[in-house]
Amino acid sequence: MRAQAILAMILFAASVASVAAQTPQPAETSAAPVPAQFINAKRAFIANGAGDNNPDVTKSTNGPNGIYNQFYADVKTLGRYELVSSLSEADIVFEITVDYTVFNRTVPYPQFRIEVRDPKTNVLLWTFTEPMTGNVFSKSGSKYVAQSISRLTDDLKKLVGSP
Repeated sequence: MRAQAILAMILFAASVASVAAQTPQPAETSAAPVPAQFINAKRAFIANGAGDNNPDVTKSTNGPNGIYNQFYADVKTLGRYELVSSLSEADIVFEITVDYTVFNRTVPYPQFRIEVRDPKTNVLLWTFTEPMTGNVFSKSGSKYVAQSISRLTDDLKKLVGSP
C-alpha cells in the first residue's frame, strides 16, 4: 500500500513537470515606443497643479509655489526643453501635482506626480510618480521634498535623454 502511494506521487509529480515543460513561456517583450510628441518636443510649458498650499507642508516646500519652482528649475537645468510661459507656444505640457491621498498626520509622506500632456489635444501621454522618502514635518522635510522632485526630473531624463 505504501509503495503504491509513493508510486502514485511520483507519477503525479512527473505528469505535472511534463505539463509545465510543455507550457509555452511568454516571449520577452520589447519596449513599447515613447509617444513621438514627447520625444520631438522642443518647447515645454510647466503647469502648477501642485496644490502645495497646505500650511504644514509649505514649511518644507519653500512656500506655496515651492514644488512648482523647484521642478521648473530642475527641468531648466536638463537643457532638453526651452521653457515657455504660454501654452500656445508649447510642444509638450508638464503638470506637477502633489498627491495627498497617501498623506496624513500619522504617515506624512505625499507623492509627487508629473502628468505629461499634448497641448493641442490635452491627451495624457505619460505619468511619473515619486513618493517622498521622509517625513515632511521633520527638520529635513525640505531635503526630502527636493530629493523627490529631483527623482521626477531624473525619470524624465531617463525617458527622453539629454539634448
